[in-house]
Amino acid sequence: MPITAELKTMTPTSSKQIARFLLEIGAVKFNVTDPFVWTSGIKSPIYCDNRIINSKVPVRDFVVDTFTNTISEKYLSEIDLIAGVATGGMTYGVLIASRLNLPFIYVRPAKKEYGLKRMVEGEYSAGQKVVLIEDHISKGGSSMVAIKGLREVGIEVVCLLSIMTYNFQEAKELYLKEHVNHESLCDLDTILKVAEEEGKLSSNDVATILSFRNSPDTWHP
Repeated sequence: MPITAELKTMTPTSSKQIARFLLEIGAVKFNVTDPFVWTSGIKSPIYCDNRIINSKVPVRDFVVDTFTNTISEKYLSEIDLIAGVATGGMTYGVLIASRLNLPFIYVRPAKKEYGLKRMVEGEYSAGQKVVLIEDHISKGGSSMVAIKGLREVGIEVVCLLSIMTYNFQEAKELYLKEHVNHESLCDLDTILKVAEEEGKLSSNDVATILSFRNSPDTWHP
């Protein structure tokens, strides 16, 4: 489906539509023979760069619509604030907060070493509740740091909400252990299904990428 300004007025649909957009704008890329290297050193046949969404206005609006509708339907009555993980979740968090008429705060990767030495930036009070926004989830480490930062100042995270997740078992186990409610607009399985349907990946490519997802630390091309 071509991306046009008409999407601004569309009602957000399934994660399958989000997957189509991520593939169309190149936010998700594949290379099963010459893998990408992540910051952690992991070699991966897939790379997700949701920062591209910020430059694609109709897609950005569609994603923010989906976030906003999800929060309105499930969490709005419970929360006081919208929070964003710096830096990936900040853009979406501000836009969502504006649409829902809620205050916005964001969480740094670590406390500042100067000034007020804060990790959570903005105005908030202990006892408040938030939905935390992240752009994508791999092993869950960055989002968990943000959640612990919020908990440290007395803020309860009602839900961690992301655009995309790889569905790594390690992240699932981490969130279960730390009692984190996580939802995502889209996931790797949906993206692979759409990519195969659209002829962007062969069935062998899909199997290769799934083998990476099932064992990211030991996978090799």
